[in-house]
Amino acid sequence: MTKTSVYNVLVGATVAVGSFTYGFGFAAFATSIGQPGFYEYFNLTTIGPGAAYTNHILGAVNALFFFGACVGAIGAGPLADKIGRKWTLFAAALVSVIGGALAAGSVHVAMLIVVRIIQGSGLGALATMVPIYLAEASTPSKRGMLTGLHGFFLVSGYNTSAWVGLGCHFSKNLTFGWRGPIAFTCIPPIILLIGCIWIPESPRWLIANNRVDEAWKVLSRLHNDANDPDEMAAHEEFYQMTRQIEFESSTPGGYLEILRNPRYRKRAFLSCFVQLAANSTGALVINYYSVIIYENLGLTGYMPLLMYCIYTLIGALGNLFSLLTIDRTGRRFSLLVGFSGCLVAVVLETAMVGKFVTSTNPNKDGQKVAIFAIMFFVFFYGLFIDAASFIYSSEIYPTNIRSRGVAMATFTYFAACITYVTPGATAIANIGYKYFIVFICLTVVTIIVIYFYYPETKGKSLEELAELFGDPVIVHLTDATDEQKMEMDLDIKNQLIAEHREDVK
Repeated sequence: MTKTSVYNVLVGATVAVGSFTYGFGFAAFATSIGQPGFYEYFNLTTIGPGAAYTNHILGAVNALFFFGACVGAIGAGPLADKIGRKWTLFAAALVSVIGGALAAGSVHVAMLIVVRIIQGSGLGALATMVPIYLAEASTPSKRGMLTGLHGFFLVSGYNTSAWVGLGCHFSKNLTFGWRGPIAFTCIPPIILLIGCIWIPESPRWLIANNRVDEAWKVLSRLHNDANDPDEMAAHEEFYQMTRQIEFESSTPGGYLEILRNPRYRKRAFLSCFVQLAANSTGALVINYYSVIIYENLGLTGYMPLLMYCIYTLIGALGNLFSLLTIDRTGRRFSLLVGFSGCLVAVVLETAMVGKFVTSTNPNKDGQKVAIFAIMFFVFFYGLFIDAASFIYSSEIYPTNIRSRGVAMATFTYFAACITYVTPGATAIANIGYKYFIVFICLTVVTIIVIYFYYPETKGKSLEELAELFGDPVIVHLTDATDEQKMEMDLDIKNQLIAEHREDVK
């Protein structure tokens, strides 16, 4: 079996800067709405008759940001098949830089709304492309770890944005207090733009586009093993990839084909549902409006921003531990434990807020338990759901529809953001804890669906996962007998000899 080289990890970390870009860009606005200068500059108020108008404005900015993300996600799928994974990442990073710069320079609410659409489209494309690239560049044994970099870098972006927001809170310049966090969102995509010059193209995309020699050069370097000087493990993996992709290319791709083909449709359901389910825990509502929630729990001044920093730090550390263990524990186990833990946390949060926070006689101990429940929630979400959901969504598709399939899953993720986050500020202001009862019910449904319908995917190559969905696997490596491997190796050697003779001629 092929080994994951240091070069492979470095390439993965460079690509995952795109995930950091999305996390930082997404969360920057969450910290900006915690700054008093934001409301003063745009002449908004959080109290009195004007509070309802403010909540509508926040909802509109959020909804249109996610609309842009939906457009970016669904457009990135076909673009990645046409120009490649690498250059689609480059284009998405460029749009993110432009959108971030314009958002930071907004002089009117209307301008902020429009440019957040632009920024959202770039970030949405990045959130789609990073897990695709990481999954296609990984070895079977460490695919969870490498693809899990997406979740870790994404939440690290949340956390970095939170600390930046906290620092800007102490600025005497109130305008910089909210512009600063948004302006800093331009830095990560600039780093990614530079990194895209260095990283190679996905070897599977190269094979699918008949650039086989170039694909072998990329794969042999990504999965280089000093203990295998003849590169037989890499040759076996490459042989499996080329044979499977050659077979898959005979089947039409495209969004309509995904919906028409029953085996593709099943994959689409599983990948889209897990993204919908992740949002149906209430995670993004808690994340996006956490500053408002902490204020409702009695925290004032810089404390809501500090609590948000701690919240996202727990999530980042959970993702780090997850990527180090998920190749052993498996995706299915992580998802079941994660959603069960989040269910307990949201039930506890809802009970504490309803009984001790929003009641006529607030109780400080109840408020402390409510804050603990929020931290308990992000621990389970970060450790068990974040990485696993993105890994699962990106690995179950064959190469010919992977970019479009993941685009559909990411589109579902952002559509759920619009559904839950847009009314979030208004719902929290008007019905409070009762909003979270919706997430409790949905999470119960999620646990049932995952238990009965989600197969385990750890340990197998991307090509071998086809058999889980009724598609043939042309070459088996994981379960191959010694005789089958000897026959395969002989075939590979004969091919290499033939190629060498052609070169000599």
